Amino acid sequence: MRSARSRARGRGALAPHRAADDLSLRHDPRRDRLQRAALPIDGRAPRARPRAPRLLRLRDRLPVLRRSGACPRERCPRGRRRPPAPVPRVNDLRARIAQIVERDRARVRDVAAPSEPFTVHERRIDVDDLEVEVVGRGAVDPLLVAHLGLRGPTPDRWEDILFLDTETTGLSGGTGTYVFLIGVAHFAAGQLVLRQHLLHDIGAEAAFIAALSKEILPFRACASYNGKSFDLPILRTRFVMTLRAEITVDDSHLDLLHPARRLWRDRFGSTSLRQLEESVLDDGRTADIPGSLIPDAYFHYLRKGDPAIIAPVLEHNARDVISLVRISDRVARAVLLARAGRAPDHAPAAFALARVFERNGELEAAFACYESAYYDGDNPLRVRVALPLARQLERRGESDRAVRLVETLLELGLGTDPWRVQAEARARRLSKKVWRARTAIVT
Repeated sequence: MRSARSRARGRGALAPHRAADDLSLRHDPRRDRLQRAALPIDGRAPRARPRAPRLLRLRDRLPVLRRSGACPRERCPRGRRRPPAPVPRVNDLRARIAQIVERDRARVRDVAAPSEPFTVHERRIDVDDLEVEVVGRGAVDPLLVAHLGLRGPTPDRWEDILFLDTETTGLSGGTGTYVFLIGVAHFAAGQLVLRQHLLHDIGAEAAFIAALSKEILPFRACASYNGKSFDLPILRTRFVMTLRAEITVDDSHLDLLHPARRLWRDRFGSTSLRQLEESVLDDGRTADIPGSLIPDAYFHYLRKGDPAIIAPVLEHNARDVISLVRISDRVARAVLLARAGRAPDHAPAAFALARVFERNGELEAAFACYESAYYDGDNPLRVRVALPLARQLERRGESDRAVRLVETLLELGLGTDPWRVQAEARARRLSKKVWRARTAIVT
């Protein structure tokens, strides 16, 4: 029987190469050269699924690489995959601003084209329409506004407090950040008067700040939301740089962010103004420009001069000021209910209120809130409440109850080691006090 080599010898010099033309090639990992693959075994079952091509044709790759300038095909030839559609640009800021402008174009009725470097837009809202029960009605309770977080002299009337919110050209602060819109509101004759000062020309900032200074000059107390860290520092900077003067409205400052955190952070997680509108006021915003887009929307407005661009920003600012008033009323209501013996049903909020009550000397309200937080809270919160509640019980002459409360937590093995050392010392001292009182009664 002739060998394969002897049979191929008679077919010419290129015969072996023709026989191997239909064989696949493989890359030997041990050596950097190509070799012929092993001959297939006769009778092997054909591949059930053909191997997918590893490379795309250049004609199919061009639409993916180019991403623009090519029209998509209506029909795709049989057997050829349709190239992937171009990926939309998600950071197209102009498109997003244009959508917001078209959506809110109906709000441009009261925003006329500017003829002055700055304008003032005013609206009045009846107190009854605000759904407030405390804020804006009657005289100001000094202890109540202390719970709201007022720092400074207490005003006599709600009409003496200025609610404010600013919109700026950036969030970083500093001398390069301008205030282009500030909304200020105060109560007068049973109404909330909201005035929005809008700057149309950055070069006219000095006149804008001078007019704003006249607006806020009669007030010595202001209310804001995170104004201690953002709004007031920027206003001070602009006043000093343009007027060489100090702002006076912050003699007494009511920053509602801090009481809002005490009451609602553990319940809702976030205490942003928008979150509180949805969770506390039950009045979420359905159509509103995001705060992160406001600086870019303002610069776009300066270039185009279209009032429809700035209308959503004005509405956003007005909602912020109105929500500020309503949130302050909800905090005031919670304080008044706790004073009347109805502590918040949320244990962390009751504990936070109790600490403020105790700091302000309202011991009865503090005791009611401590007790509510202890019995409604979980074990970690009870550990935090136990010693302050024991202190309140001792003041009320209930030292034996305070001893039982602390010893119960110690027997359960709760608390950290430093807390247990302090609790054991408190329990020993209270036990001696109870023993002396009982001995005195017997003798």
